[in-house]
Amino acid sequence: MPSLKKNFTIVSEVWRWPGDGGWHFVTLEKTLSEKIRAVYTKGFVKVNVTVGKTTWTTSLFPHKQAGYLLCISKKVRRIEGVQEGDTVRIKIVIQ
Repeated sequence: MPSLKKNFTIVSEVWRWPGDGGWHFVTLEKTLSEKIRAVYTKGFVKVNVTVGKTTWTTSLFPHKQAGYLLCISKKVRRIEGVQEGDTVRIKIVIQ
């Protein structure tokens, strides 16, 4: 089984889900997603996330093609000045 730290930092580009909802996500890299999925086999993974000075509790969304996705809410994007196409540093702690 792959080794998995519960506390890590990623750098990823923010993208918008197609359609009317306007949900914005970052995609966790494939290798990290595989390590998480090997340990957490039941779907969503509860996490604490920090972007800039904003911290919140959410879940990693499992996605067949992309591994795991992390939603960046409108509130957080507004507070931190994050837009689609921005590259952000994100601290993640698995609960």
